Amino acid sequence: MDIRYRQVRKEDGYEWYTLLDRVWRVAYDGIFPQKVFDARDNAKDDRARGFSEEKFLGERKTAYVAEHEGKIVGLMFGTLDSDYEYFRNDYADLVALYVHPEYQGMGIGTALRDIFIEWARGKHADRFVIGVLKDNTKARRVYESWGGTLSEHEHDFVQMKVGYPEVFYTFEIQGK
Repeated sequence: MDIRYRQVRKEDGYEWYTLLDRVWRVAYDGIFPQKVFDARDNAKDDRARGFSEEKFLGERKTAYVAEHEGKIVGLMFGTLDSDYEYFRNDYADLVALYVHPEYQGMGIGTALRDIFIEWARGKHADRFVIGVLKDNTKARRVYESWGGTLSEHEHDFVQMKVGYPEVFYTFEIQGK
């Protein structure tokens, strides 16, 4: 399968959020109530209008998409500045890594992770963190298979004023 990886562009906004919301519906079904998905769907046009390269690309942040036959099937956003209090200043953060359900298991997520690692290594990062909902066992198995270490720190990921437990996997960046 021919998958092309490239930096995100402004015109990717609608497709970016369409993919993100599609993966959320599959990954978080049974975790979030339907109203969370509905709210995201209702805000998609506004989110897409607010999409910009500046939001995702810069000296301290990067974003890539994976394309198959001109369609975005995977996305990645990472930064050197983690928003998580415990990891702030010490960890790069792989903030978003999503692959369309029909394309999962084909190495796209691993390739996007590797793009992030190369970028972070080039910025002299020593390690990175990935946050994941505690109940998202599928993603947790992937991060464990990548050699991630489960942190003792937890945090509530808040959606519509409800907290959902989030856990963190940390990774060392080799070959600096």
